[in-house]
Amino acid sequence: MSTTIRKIAEQTGVSAATVSLALRGVGRISPKTREKVQLAAKRLGYLPHPLLAKAFSLARRPEVLHYRESLALIVEWPTETGPYYQKIVYGAAQERAKSLGYKLEEFVLSGKPSDHRRLSRVLVARGIRGVILMQRLEHKQPRVYLDWDKFAAVEIGRTLWSPRNLHHVETADYHKVIEALHLLKKAGYRRVGMAVEPMQNQHQRGIYNAAYLLQQLRIPVRQRIPPMSIYGDWSEKMFQRWMKQYEPDVLYIHDTKTVCPWLKNMGLRVPQDISLFCANVEKPEFSGLRRDSATIGRSVIEMLSLLLENDQLGLTDNPRCWQVDEFWQAGSTLSHPIDKYISKTGALISSRYWRPSEPKVMA
Repeated sequence: MSTTIRKIAEQTGVSAATVSLALRGVGRISPKTREKVQLAAKRLGYLPHPLLAKAFSLARRPEVLHYRESLALIVEWPTETGPYYQKIVYGAAQERAKSLGYKLEEFVLSGKPSDHRRLSRVLVARGIRGVILMQRLEHKQPRVYLDWDKFAAVEIGRTLWSPRNLHHVETADYHKVIEALHLLKKAGYRRVGMAVEPMQNQHQRGIYNAAYLLQQLRIPVRQRIPPMSIYGDWSEKMFQRWMKQYEPDVLYIHDTKTVCPWLKNMGLRVPQDISLFCANVEKPEFSGLRRDSATIGRSVIEMLSLLLENDQLGLTDNPRCWQVDEFWQAGSTLSHPIDKYISKTGALISSRYWRPSEPKVMA
């Protein structure tokens, strides 16, 4: 028969309530009494029931958590005037932080190392230990200089060149590109071209070209189309030359604000003359992948909370990485629709996406 709190109370000569408080490490119990109770519990082989412990913990939890501490969200642009996805990430992160008892504050940081060191001192002086870094997109090789030993830090994406061993929350971009290229093939496209701007490909550590070139290796040489980013300069003139030479029937793109006007200037209509599949779509009319920015915002807070609760400050040789899947969006920019492959929640319907007779594309 398992040992109970009452048995421990009899052995130690204290009340059952005192034993309960001592084992949970709460209440005004003297160190001597707490140590005596814990030694007796260990000697008698006491094991708390996990479900009961969880139930009591929830019952004691207040409706509104007490304030713990402040967290810093480091951005390149103020959220009010920044990119659309930043607003969603910040809003979701702020809501999740509040639910866990944290306060999230935004800090705009330039690319100057002196500003970084100044911010580091400010954060330490204010007792801020948790740091979230939004994507750094203004520079080719962005770096952030903080006194990292004093912070638990989580980076959204992988744009930083230094430090490179931060914990991350990111989208599963490489695997999504592989799936998208296969999906376009199943939809009936035979000449898939990729026109992703070089800076975006670099920010993603080359995953767009890597996934695309893997797909190109699986088709005959005469059917292959080089990605626009390695064909020549990223310019309208070079884009038009690339389009005329290779004549793709669908484009995998990222920058809709640039590519769409280029196509219009060529007299090409979407999707009648050319189809578009877009990465990171923000408008419902585009077909492609839609980033789950809200889940990313919540996830960075949850990861940071775990690090702080375990007092895991500083850089690590084995950082954690959480990946957040993107949603598929049928849109209206594809002449060969992909609606039948996508569920109402934005997930791929695997039974239609993969056929038993077809080998699965390996990433």
